Amino acid sequence: MGATILVGFLVLCIPVASSRMLPLFSNLKYWYPGYVDYGGLYSDQDVFQAVNISSTGVEDNTTCVLRMSTALNLNPGHQVREPYEGSAKGTINNYYFYDQRGFLSYLEKMYGFPISSTTTDTFRGIPGIMFINVTGTIRSDDVCSILLWDGAGFHQGKGYLHHYAIEKVFLWPAPSGGCSINLNTKQSCFPSTSKVELKSGKKIAMSKLEIGDLVKTYSNDGEIVFSPVITFLDQDIDYKGHYYTISTACGFKITLSEAHLIFKITQTPDAIKSDFAHSSLVRPGDHIAVHSRYGRFHEQVTSVSVAERHGAFAPVTEEGTMLVDNVWVSCYADIADHDLAHTLMTPLKRLYSLAPHVLGSRGKYVHGYLRGALRPIGVRIFGEEKFYQSPQNKALVEYTDLFIESLQIDKNNK
Repeated sequence: MGATILVGFLVLCIPVASSRMLPLFSNLKYWYPGYVDYGGLYSDQDVFQAVNISSTGVEDNTTCVLRMSTALNLNPGHQVREPYEGSAKGTINNYYFYDQRGFLSYLEKMYGFPISSTTTDTFRGIPGIMFINVTGTIRSDDVCSILLWDGAGFHQGKGYLHHYAIEKVFLWPAPSGGCSINLNTKQSCFPSTSKVELKSGKKIAMSKLEIGDLVKTYSNDGEIVFSPVITFLDQDIDYKGHYYTISTACGFKITLSEAHLIFKITQTPDAIKSDFAHSSLVRPGDHIAVHSRYGRFHEQVTSVSVAERHGAFAPVTEEGTMLVDNVWVSCYADIADHDLAHTLMTPLKRLYSLAPHVLGSRGKYVHGYLRGALRPIGVRIFGEEKFYQSPQNKALVEYTDLFIESLQIDKNNK
């Protein structure tokens, strides 16, 4: 079904003269045939069928490059009408790239030199086509190197934000058409599919969790305890947004929002530091606390990726922590100090212990207070530095410098 719809769109596109600039980002986003596992509609086979080329020669049977060149072909004025290295003739005589090297050469020829950095953080708030250059070979069926970057994460695809093998990140900026990218993502949440373990031993999804459920976690003394859920800071089954996935050497994975606190251990030549930190600050080489049948131990982080996920749930336990997908995390986000956040929740914990029903079903009566009052009060008392600071403003300054530099490089190569 997905392939049939995409074929229809491809046939309707009328070739127009080529342009020096990328299409509007909103148009790229609209026509991008996103991955079915990450909020899109199209499997790899759907894409091959739609563009009518063979999957032979496509590396690791992925379609990262093919999808991006399809998005260009669906934008009037940006169709690839001539053969280039690494491309093949397909639907309505357009050419579609299956080879990464060939596509990158084409982008450079048609749209100029990209701006570059050593990290995706530099491009926060700047949409466009992103290429993440890695050294060596990373075997992963669902991670792409060429993706549509919306300024906060990857649109309907999965890519690495941080990885040992990332050498350079390149971006061809796309004009936004006067509309800014909305970075107001959920800050304190887990997607619907994240799981916790109840006292009964049953593992359930976040979307099924209820107030009063006893959730597995660690006490301050490092002992396993089961702590009751006293409220939810957020719960939205229909939400779709960017989540970070932190992966470890032994296969542990946790998916959470960028401002959520996770227990992080960082080793330097001089000392070992451990504390809760925002997930966006975790890097390969750091360690996180995980749980197995042998107890709690520290696992080395190997990669941090980002992708769109469904649902937004933020339960709060009486203990203030949880084991989510066997990774130890705080129940809090935004505020940088876990202990301070837990202290600020003391009145709510006392209210729950006296009369759980007054909080309402799934804690709905306190959502407005927690979201609307807690941060302003906390900022006034403790200062802005105690709360999560989006790197967007810093990124815009760095981007401006890089863009000016890239224009100079482009001029010198003419």
